[in-house]
Amino acid sequence: MAALSDSELARYARQLILPEVDLEGQARLKESRVLIVGAGGLGTPAAQYLAGAGVGSIRLVDDDRIALSNLPRQLAYTEDDLGQLKVEVLAGRLRDANGEITVDAQCKRFNDDTASQLLDGVDIVLDATDSLQARLDIDRATYAAGLPWVMGAAVGTSGQWAAFDEARRGGCYHCLMREPDASENRGCAELGILGPVVGLVALQQSLLVIRYLVSSGLPTGCLHMLDAWTGESRQLGLAVCEDCVLCQEPSP
Repeated sequence: MAALSDSELARYARQLILPEVDLEGQARLKESRVLIVGAGGLGTPAAQYLAGAGVGSIRLVDDDRIALSNLPRQLAYTEDDLGQLKVEVLAGRLRDANGEITVDAQCKRFNDDTASQLLDGVDIVLDATDSLQARLDIDRATYAAGLPWVMGAAVGTSGQWAAFDEARRGGCYHCLMREPDASENRGCAELGILGPVVGLVALQQSLLVIRYLVSSGLPTGCLHMLDAWTGESRQLGLAVCEDCVLCQEPSP
């Protein structure tokens, strides 16, 4: 187990006194490696909270540049950052906030061609995309690699999140969602988004990742749905789909 420096003991003092984390859990966080796919509305707060919590290595993946329309919800960025690559700016912010961690900025998209390299060495994946197709790609690649992942989605004033274990014992994302057609793959640019909604979803995702990394388990089998405007929340139980094209496909 990794030893914590005096600086780390001081930095994480408020976490260390929590029985859910304690010294052993903090050491696990230090040794952990997380991939965050997307450096936008979900990715920026998730990355900041995971870096603040002491996750030792964070890999950021995104090929987008910062636009003025991003600033209302992607609060890690400022007007001075317009036009710059999101992953490079966010990586710099994380390093400035916590010099004890390692941040790897990858300016690319997560897809079948890049998945193997991006997943190499990581313990868990946090989905911070705004695309149904991207989440299906993540589900497929992490299942093949035997990795858990935490999905998140937000549009308008509604948000969703769920966790999937490495073996998909409670079903996979493909059990829940089929391959989209063009009309189903719309994001915030077309449907709109309110800034605090992505923050609420990202915080839930961050908590799930931290919980997993400190060895407190990953609660799966449930899709959480939130109407942030009314405060109404619901949970939808997930189950294995017997004809799922991913987790129920016969082994070759």
